[in-house]
Amino acid sequence: MKRSFEAVYRKAQDAMYSRLHKYVETGELDGFGMVYLGQQDDKLPWSPPDLVPRDAVKDYPTDFAPISEKDLDLLTSRGEQLTGIIVDRYLPGLMP
Repeated sequence: MKRSFEAVYRKAQDAMYSRLHKYVETGELDGFGMVYLGQQDDKLPWSPPDLVPRDAVKDYPTDFAPISEKDLDLLTSRGEQLTGIIVDRYLPGLMP
């Protein structure tokens, strides 16, 4: 059952990525950036000195349990940092 779910999930993700690329090709989108907390730090185009490292958030559970203030700060800070890096590098026209 787990492998079946993973196969379907992977196919759905592949289809979504294909649609995004197609939208760019047809001019329906100017571009897009994929930001995710599990991004490998060494693959980023640059890193701010205060980057919340991947290891600080990669094992956070997705069990919908209450989140501590510390974990919330780590997760949101990393998300904001990665979004800024990706937008700055790949979508500079979005920034004023």
